[in-house]
Amino acid sequence: MDEDFEKPVLHRIETPPFYAAAASIRVLDSYGGLRINGKAQVLDTQGEVIPGLYAGGEASGGGSQHGIGRASVHGYIAGTYAAQERSA
Repeated sequence: MDEDFEKPVLHRIETPPFYAAAASIRVLDSYGGLRINGKAQVLDTQGEVIPGLYAGGEASGGGSQHGIGRASVHGYIAGTYAAQERSA
């Protein structure tokens, strides 16, 4: 019996060397999300652009990349095309 946690000892390891590693469960990706085109414009269910609506990063679907890299690139693309749309 493990005195500290009052749990049964299932497998006692008595011979060194001993190694340990932390492993935690994390959810970092979503494989769903809004469908976008190469300009980061959101597409409707018919594949048509929804005017003025842009998405990127974790909000956009497809791709297996996540994090600040994807968000930065999509943000840059969306910002560039949105600014061009506004000035037109």
